[in-house]
Amino acid sequence: MNQDKDEAAQEFMKEIADDLGYTPRSERDQRSRGVDSRSGPGFLIPGGIVILLLIAVVLFFFTGRSDVSEKDLKSIQAGLNSLEAKLVRLDGLEERIAYLEKEEKKLKQSVNRIAKRSINKQKKRSSSQVKRGYHTVRSGESLYTIAKKYGISTDKLCRLNKITSKKPIQPGQKLLVGQ
Repeated sequence: MNQDKDEAAQEFMKEIADDLGYTPRSERDQRSRGVDSRSGPGFLIPGGIVILLLIAVVLFFFTGRSDVSEKDLKSIQAGLNSLEAKLVRLDGLEERIAYLEKEEKKLKQSVNRIAKRSINKQKKRSSSQVKRGYHTVRSGESLYTIAKKYGISTDKLCRLNKITSKKPIQPGQKLLVGQ
C-alpha cells in the first residue's frame, strides 16, 4: 500500500513539474551567462517554495488517507498556479530594484558633482571679494599673518602698500590687500 502511495506521489509531482514548466527569469539569465543557477538569492525564494510544496504534498499523501480526490488535486493545482504567478511578480520586482539601485547611484554622483561645483564657485566669489579691499591692522598682527589670511605673499603685500618687510606696522593702519 505504501508503495502505491509512493508511486502516486512521484507521478503527481512529475505531472505538476510538467504542467508548470516554469523556470525563473534569474535562472534563465544565469544559464545564458554560464553562471551556476543554484547560487544567489534569486534561487532561494523559488527553491524554498518548491521544497515547502513538496513537503506539503508528501505529508498530504502520508496522512493516512487512502484516496486522493480530484477536488484535492485541483485545490493543490490552484495553489501552485497562485504561487507561480507570485514568483513571476517577484522576478519583476528584483529587476526593478536593481534598476532603481543603479539610478540611485547615478543620482548620488550627480549630487556630489553639483555640490563640488557650488563649493568651488563660493570659494572663487569669496577670494575675488577679498582682492578688492583693505585690511585694518589689529594689535598682534604681522605682515605674514595678514598676507596668509588673504592668500597672498608677504612680498606682494609689501609691494601693494609700498612698504618693506622691515618697517613695522601699527594697529589701526589700513593696508591694501588686493587691486
